[in-house]
Amino acid sequence: MTFLRLGALSFGGGMANLPEMARVLMANGWVTRQEFADGFALGQFVPGPNMLAVVFYGLAAAGLPGALAALAGMFLPGALGAIWLVKGWQWMARSQWSRALRKALVPIAMGLSASMVLILVQVGVDAVGWLLGVVVAALLIHRGVPVVWVIGGGALLGLLVGLA
Repeated sequence: MTFLRLGALSFGGGMANLPEMARVLMANGWVTRQEFADGFALGQFVPGPNMLAVVFYGLAAAGLPGALAALAGMFLPGALGAIWLVKGWQWMARSQWSRALRKALVPIAMGLSASMVLILVQVGVDAVGWLLGVVVAALLIHRGVPVVWVIGGGALLGLLVGLA
């Protein structure tokens, strides 16, 4: 039921709901800060929706039944909403309230995204992580280094740190 509530409140791939998810999962003792950060990283790594991390969280909370319940709870509301939206898109595109709602969601999404960054910083970024983030941003923005090189460099650095 927890993941159904989180799924019903999610939009934008669920990332905007990440702070609430972190709060609930850690408050219930289902995952530690490190496990939450690991699950988030895993969700970013695997192909498909990044919120597949909920499978990891559900597994940690209640084994295989928890993983299946988390998966269904997180994605069922969005799937049903998408079906409803496709059916009513023409009507909604013409309605005044729909246009106003879409405009209102922009600052809300920005605020939720900012809170997501704060949660990620709290669960696992130390001074070295901040330094790496600044270096990567500088390489991408000011030096125009291709993203693929930055990703490859990060993978190599992670491998070297893991071997040390």
